[in-house]
Amino acid sequence: MQISNGVKIELIMFNMSSFSEWQKGIANRNYHLFSNFRKSDKIKRIVSVDFLPFTFRRCLRNYWENILFRIKGEKIYQDLTTRCVKLQNESPAESYIFSSLDSFFSQEKFFNKLNYLLEKIGDGEKKIRIVWSCFPMFVSYFDKIKADLYIFDAVDNWLLHKSFVGWKKKLEENYKVIAERADLIFTVAEELKNFFKSLGREKDVYPIENGVDFHHFNEPFKNYCDRKFEKIKKPIIGYIGTIEERIDADLLSYLASENPEKSFVLIGPLWPNFRSELKKFRKFRNVHLLGRRPYQVSPYYLQNFEVAIIPHKMNEFMKHTSSLKLLEYFSAGKPVVSIPASGAEKLGHLVYLANNFSEFKKGINQALLEDSQELKEKRKEYALSNSWEKRVKEMIKIIKEKIL
Repeated sequence: MQISNGVKIELIMFNMSSFSEWQKGIANRNYHLFSNFRKSDKIKRIVSVDFLPFTFRRCLRNYWENILFRIKGEKIYQDLTTRCVKLQNESPAESYIFSSLDSFFSQEKFFNKLNYLLEKIGDGEKKIRIVWSCFPMFVSYFDKIKADLYIFDAVDNWLLHKSFVGWKKKLEENYKVIAERADLIFTVAEELKNFFKSLGREKDVYPIENGVDFHHFNEPFKNYCDRKFEKIKKPIIGYIGTIEERIDADLLSYLASENPEKSFVLIGPLWPNFRSELKKFRKFRNVHLLGRRPYQVSPYYLQNFEVAIIPHKMNEFMKHTSSLKLLEYFSAGKPVVSIPASGAEKLGHLVYLANNFSEFKKGINQALLEDSQELKEKRKEYALSNSWEKRVKEMIKIIKEKIL
């Protein structure tokens, strides 16, 4: 089968988040790929499978957010534990959202329902079926869904994530299965390519870093005002992202205490397991935690930062990641101070890299002094050359070469 002869793709995506979370403003790699695949004229249909619960707590959350509070669209299937809707046809690709709790109780039952749905929405036309997953907790699709191509997109290394310590054995087994059976593997970082190499997989592994929705962050954001934010004293040193274990609380405490004349603004949801660390820097009057703000309005905040920061811990996990926020910061032309990881280490000509606390402080002061229109344009130019549209085109090109 060939894409070039008019045959289009049916894409089944196993996601690391839910469509309802995307609607609330979470915009991860998973979201951006789904959004851009919907725009591709090579894709006939996408079945987006919401985060499959593997804990009872997540089961309850999915039931509340995805089954009870229903996504708007044409209902295709509904029972007590599963719901599927077809989104309004606002893009070339037909788009379906499939939410189910069944994976927690019985994977057999879950796949029976998913296969029933795929048969129901099929129109008899010849298509290339691709199973795409970025969710390493489940790998049964290799046996349960017939496909022409199985693709795994490695967003980071879950073995190094503290939230999945209790699932290490299962993840180790699943990564081995992925290394053996996936037809293509995309990774966000070279270090992840090396990880799969350590599992015996070298062929058809392609590092493709995160991209950015350049125009979303670059265009002036109007008709929105956050009065609390407007009252914060400038200069504003800002961060947008989840407030969780990768944040270096000691670094933020140091920066806040050493720079009382500057305001440190953190925008993003707080993970419960980080509350004990939060007290280290929350006590400072020049630290402002604004909580979650939707992706749709994030340019408003970013465009009003003087300096954007990435105050993460320097550890093994960070080496297996690719920074979304770095490109988002660049799209708004903002100077960035960052640890040398997640892709920032390759951009010393555009980023103020900091290997320790004092270098981070120095970087912020340099950024405030040296920023210019010329530097702003260079950052924007780099961001524009790394758009999500470009990333998706790269992926589709590799897919076509694999199929031909």
